[in-house]
Amino acid sequence: MTQPLAPGAFGKALQNRRSHDRRRRLLFWGAAGGAVALVAVLVYLLAFSPLLATRSVDVKGTVLLTADQVEDAAAVPMGLPVLRQDTDAIASRVRSLAPVESVKVDKVLPGTVSITVTERTLVYQLVGDKDVQWVDSSGVVFNATPAGTDGVIQVKAPGADERLRRDIATVVAHLPDAVKDKVRTFEADAVDRISFTLGDKREVIWGSAEDSALKSEVLSALLTVDASVYDVSAPRNPITRK
Repeated sequence: MTQPLAPGAFGKALQNRRSHDRRRRLLFWGAAGGAVALVAVLVYLLAFSPLLATRSVDVKGTVLLTADQVEDAAAVPMGLPVLRQDTDAIASRVRSLAPVESVKVDKVLPGTVSITVTERTLVYQLVGDKDVQWVDSSGVVFNATPAGTDGVIQVKAPGADERLRRDIATVVAHLPDAVKDKVRTFEADAVDRISFTLGDKREVIWGSAEDSALKSEVLSALLTVDASVYDVSAPRNPITRK
């Protein structure tokens, strides 16, 4: 049988329940307030505090360029908290340097911006009246020197535009190794008039850059034939001449 509550017991129980609920709410809001304060402190420390300010720039991957050239182009705002650095803007500025093919920019705590550069790869050199230009596989000129580099194919192509420079790169990239090492002169008067001469004075007429892979295979086989001219401009119907 249920016993009736003593006088005043219900009111006391209700008061205790309300006090308990009040303490729980205070604890909840106190914890929430503490978490917000902690987040605010962390945001300040990471994004605004001088403790994590950018103090150095680390440059990697340079060969033609110097670290100073990359750092000057990057123009990294020193003193700015490293997490607030605009890595896309920094990368864009570095890519404006001709030898740079790609660049990766990272934020390294506590205060370093890391820049990793991949430079363009030399495919051939374009011989001009005043200097020798370095050209990559995309036909981009990214360096110039007074003289050519040993072991690199030297090309004469007066007034070559980007299309012709790119086509020349395609042809050079597809030359058989045994042929590439023997090239003495290389000329490209137009996109469909690419030719070169070997060290033994044999001439190869390549034509355009189209079907360069096939032309390379045909030329390798054709060079076993005694001739002075090897025309692979139409690789399915090659021609040799004494």
